[in-house]
Amino acid sequence: MPIEEDVIVGSIEKNKREEIRVTLSNFKGHDLVGCRVWFKAGDSYKPSSKGISVNVRVLPRLIGLLEEAEKKAIELGVLNMDGEVPAPPEPEGEEQ
Repeated sequence: MPIEEDVIVGSIEKNKREEIRVTLSNFKGHDLVGCRVWFKAGDSYKPSSKGISVNVRVLPRLIGLLEEAEKKAIELGVLNMDGEVPAPPEPEGEEQ
C-alpha cells in the first residue's frame, strides 16, 4: 500500500534557524524516507536542498549503518554512551 500523504516522523534542531526532518513520502509511485534540512522562513519552515531521499526498502540497511556509525563514534571518543558529545580536553599549560 503506497504512502498517500507525506508523514513527518520527527525532527531535531540543527541550530536556531534550521531543523533536520525525517519524513515518509511518495514520489511518482515510489515510497521514500527522507532526511532533510528545513530552514525557518517567517513563521514556518521550508525544505532546503540539503538532504537525501531514498526508497524505503533501504531503510533497514540505512538504520544498520547509522547504528554502526554511532558505535564507531563512541569507540573513537567523539560521542558518549548517552549520546552527548564529550567536552574537549583542557589545553595543557606551557611550562615556564
